[in-house]
Amino acid sequence: MNAILSSDQALRNSCEQAEDHRKRSPKHLQWVVDVEQHLNMVAAASAEEFRTAAFQRKLWSSQAISSFGRGGAINVDVLHTDDKLIGLLWKLREGPLPPPGPERTAYLVSLFKECESHIKSRLLTRPRLKLYNVFASLLPGEFVTLSFTNSMRELAKAMGIDAKANVHAVTLHRAVLDRLDSVLGEVAAPPQRAGVERMTLPWLLLSRLPKQIDATTESDPDELPGEAQLVPLPADRRRRSMLIINGWFATVRSLLEFAKDGCTREDFKEHIRSINPRLSPPSVNITVNALIGEWGVLEAAGDQLMPTLRGHAVLENDIADPDDVSDWLITRILGFDHILYQLRQGPAQWKQLHALLRTVNPGWTTDNMPTRIINWQHALGLLQSDREGMYSLTEEGRLWANRIHWVPEALATAHDLSAQAAGDRAANHETVERPLVDAIKAAFPRGVVFPPTLIARLDASLWSDPRRHFAVLAGLSGAGKTLLARHYALALWKDASDPDQGLHTVAVQPGWHDPASLLGYINPLASDTYVRTGFLDFLLRACGDPARPYTVVLDEMNLSHPEQYLAPLLSGMETGGDIELHALDDDVSGVPPRMRYPDNLVIIGTVNMDETTHGLSDKILDRAAVLEFWDIDVESYPGWSSLGTTPADVKMVQEVLCGLAAALRPVRLHFGWRTIGDIVGYIAAARKGGAIDARNALDHAVFSKILPKLRGEDSTRLRQAFDKTHTVLNDAQLNESAAKMAELCGDLRDMGSARFWR
Repeated sequence: MNAILSSDQALRNSCEQAEDHRKRSPKHLQWVVDVEQHLNMVAAASAEEFRTAAFQRKLWSSQAISSFGRGGAINVDVLHTDDKLIGLLWKLREGPLPPPGPERTAYLVSLFKECESHIKSRLLTRPRLKLYNVFASLLPGEFVTLSFTNSMRELAKAMGIDAKANVHAVTLHRAVLDRLDSVLGEVAAPPQRAGVERMTLPWLLLSRLPKQIDATTESDPDELPGEAQLVPLPADRRRRSMLIINGWFATVRSLLEFAKDGCTREDFKEHIRSINPRLSPPSVNITVNALIGEWGVLEAAGDQLMPTLRGHAVLENDIADPDDVSDWLITRILGFDHILYQLRQGPAQWKQLHALLRTVNPGWTTDNMPTRIINWQHALGLLQSDREGMYSLTEEGRLWANRIHWVPEALATAHDLSAQAAGDRAANHETVERPLVDAIKAAFPRGVVFPPTLIARLDASLWSDPRRHFAVLAGLSGAGKTLLARHYALALWKDASDPDQGLHTVAVQPGWHDPASLLGYINPLASDTYVRTGFLDFLLRACGDPARPYTVVLDEMNLSHPEQYLAPLLSGMETGGDIELHALDDDVSGVPPRMRYPDNLVIIGTVNMDETTHGLSDKILDRAAVLEFWDIDVESYPGWSSLGTTPADVKMVQEVLCGLAAALRPVRLHFGWRTIGDIVGYIAAARKGGAIDARNALDHAVFSKILPKLRGEDSTRLRQAFDKTHTVLNDAQLNESAAKMAELCGDLRDMGSARFWR
């Protein structure tokens, strides 16, 4: 917007035309009367009346100064009885005020910020329009009837007033009044009639300004001040892309901060590279163009970049406020309005919204761009999703959706999902096909024996949530946790020609501190290359085959902190949002920037709790079902036939191992099937060698596979366990093991602790 009113003559002429229009408009003449009456009512209130909830309700709800538009839906009832805020407002009305000039303006800016800060502690949404109206009602001589900050900056810029982001809107109110006084002469302060007419004049000037080509709103000169109507671009003129920016809207604002006073394009690009060194030169250029074209917050003048009025509005706030850009995105980005318009009719599933956007633009042949649009709306606080994967409008989103007064256009006929929405909301959102528990049990090999109830518990734990299929198997080392997880996963694909396609096992390593070990990363030496992992490829296959379950087994998942290397997945499984893979705007080595968390992903982790592992944090425990199993049925071990010895020897081995398991179980030092398998294998190998008999072989095996794990501090329970273990070994005539066990029992009594290695 050029400073078309910067000259005195141009401003004087425009004011004369505006006043002439007012005289011929009964609506605007009545508005002056209404403002005058409102200001007199506020000025006449006593201190006692001012502090009542009834008066505060009138003060905050009055739209005499300016209509609230969609901001009127913000509930401020809690402020009507807020003693601190009421005290600040009374201070504004009664003063004392600094003398007119910069000192007074600085004081009003400070007071406005103090009120804004306090309100932020009481409300989720900031009622900025209402607060400007309240300030104008209490001190009308310092304000005009333009509550919308963008409108205020637009008029100030047209009048040749500095309207950069570091100039607070309260300052602009005074600057506009001073500019009018310098051209038209000073008048009596409101609520005097002349003062009210001067106070309302800026709205008439704004409504008569020529509109910019890229304007997102329009004001009708015949209407009173309020929220302007959105002006949508036709579908074929809209942007058909949205760049995913690391850090979302907060990053957009931080980039603007660098350019707030203007900078060269090259300096701005260098700043982007300093924030994200991994971005390639084309990606840096795309980021700059996105801030100009997609967001409308930057503008270029030759080699110089500077914030637009919208960009200045973004920078004015201490925190990123999506309100300052939502009008642009709704009217300029293809598909953005379709989602909000559709969700006005009720919640919808993620796949429904994707299907809608794919019909808006037939050129979107993948889920990449629809996902970006939905994720940006989620990040801007316009959408929310529940645990069942249903998306709906937030309070803020509904306010913006209600401003869409048009039927959104598409590049092709859009598919209306409303007819099926009600049925889909009531439907079961679990679309993954899996066998029944009995079929899963039957698919386990004969040699793999687990209690049927354990398999059923695992199945129920994994599928109790429509998206969060996560279980942790904890318990005895060697009890078959990984075996159970793997065979359960294979059973889910029992009818497939290659069941291994549905299973991926990850051996978690110590020192995994970030997701790169699972999800891969951009090669720092070649930004056009992505270092892929088997897990990532498996994840991508799962996304492309949503009807079948894909199971990941995280073996010994607590060797590192799971909440660190699983962070993107934990967030995705909770929210149904996207997993960010890299910050570039296009696919790298076939890897997209983001992917939706697959609802068909099954994660089974195994944990052993000892001094080499990490405990599980609440972040993991809140999302995973934990199954603990410590009891092992020794006689159910399926490999007894591999002993290759007499039935009497088999019975002897079984009795000894059952006795040892029973003795050590109370202190959780017993053993699992892995240990049993090792002992059976040792005995079979010894028998085959012909030099060691079954009893001596069992003695050697117990000494090497069971006793080294025995350790602990003196306690009644541990003493009893060690004594029973010694009795079992002694009775079975396992002399070497019995002698070692006697040493451990002596150490426990004499030194207060015992361990095999000393």
